Amino acid sequence: MQPREYQRLHAAEERLWWFRALHAAVLNVLPASRIGRVLEIGCGTGGLMHKLRTAGYRPIGIDFAAEAIEFTRERGDGPVARASANELPFADSSFDLVTCVDVLEVGTVDPQSVVQSALRVLRPGGQALFVMAAHQWLFSEHDRAVNSVRRFNIGQLQALFEGKAVQIKRSSYFFLLVFPLVVLRKLLNKPRTGASTSDVDVPHGLINEPLYWLSWFEAQCLRILSLPIGSSVLVLVKKNG
Repeated sequence: MQPREYQRLHAAEERLWWFRALHAAVLNVLPASRIGRVLEIGCGTGGLMHKLRTAGYRPIGIDFAAEAIEFTRERGDGPVARASANELPFADSSFDLVTCVDVLEVGTVDPQSVVQSALRVLRPGGQALFVMAAHQWLFSEHDRAVNSVRRFNIGQLQALFEGKAVQIKRSSYFFLLVFPLVVLRKLLNKPRTGASTSDVDVPHGLINEPLYWLSWFEAQCLRILSLPIGSSVLVLVKKNG
């Protein structure tokens, strides 16, 4: 991801409706227990780590981008290290919970390697949550700006766990209620040549707040429902043992 995009992310992460709703969805899907070590793969500028710590988890973050690590350390929400998601520098069965949000779509990672590495460091009985952008036909200028190269449907994401010693606990799409708006935005903002710019900007409050509350309501529904369509997709797995 371009260095300026980390600055944009850091500036918008606490206020932009999309991040606020995504973080709410993650917290609603994660297991209720706050005990144990949590690894966040691809912590970015630290917004989700902050929410995890506030909710009572004990997160450790890794990211490959030096710019992301610097912003995350400034927050002081837990240890953070520079490392590749493809090959995590931790011992087997080191964590009770692993989160991997918007990493699998990045061009520099190999989804199978990330999943294998995440499950290796997860203790038996522990759970791991994977979230990524959905539907390749929605690939847009935003994806190009943040170095994303793939978007999976729910079947493709679930297929990463075939043959693995895990049970799929939850699988769902997210951002269903705003999906028509997202589709329109993505189709009007198809990749172009030259420099690219992401969608990470906070709109006027009259737009930002209604979009947040609509998506926040959907995030509450994820506690009990799986959604049939959306612009993001998630899978929660439990490691056997």
